[in-house]
Amino acid sequence: MAMRLGTEDKKKRWIAFALVSLALSLIANTVWDLASGPPAAAPPRAETSVPAPALRSFSAGVNGHAAQRLDSAAALDPTLHPEWMAKAENTTYTGTSRNIFSRDSLPPAAIAAIEKPISPVRTGPAAPTGPPPPPTIDLKFYGFATEKSSQKLIFLSHGNDVFIAGVGDVVDGRYKVVQINASSVVMEDLAYNDNQTLSLTTI
Repeated sequence: MAMRLGTEDKKKRWIAFALVSLALSLIANTVWDLASGPPAAAPPRAETSVPAPALRSFSAGVNGHAAQRLDSAAALDPTLHPEWMAKAENTTYTGTSRNIFSRDSLPPAAIAAIEKPISPVRTGPAAPTGPPPPPTIDLKFYGFATEKSSQKLIFLSHGNDVFIAGVGDVVDGRYKVVQINASSVVMEDLAYNDNQTLSLTTI
């Protein structure tokens, strides 16, 4: 009986010790929470907001366009008007009946403007005009001859005519012998006062 009482007292002391320990831990946690202060508040969430004036202007614009569409729809008259259609169908074209692809249908002034000649474009100064150059002497010099007086003569032909002349002689009533050289002669065209050289040729 004495041993049972001792065992029961020991259990009661362990239970009392466990309860006291639990109470002390609860008191310690409460004191710690009070000493550390209230928990830090979470940072506010960033929100994108549109200013009130912008919202008002946007809604006003939307409402304005909607009002315009409503006004346009109200202005349309879906009623058919047969009298208007008949008037459009009976309209006849009363033009001049001019064929735009025909030259004869143009007024005289337009035809004259089309047919007006176009002056040539001048690309530079005009060449000076003057007297024409003298013609070429139409004689052929084809041989020599020597007289007893040592005067040198030449043979000239003009078509079927043959002339023998020396310095100073006039041939065919127009050409004068000015100078006789070894292989050429100088003739003067008296009509133009022009000297030309004739080379020796063979017939």
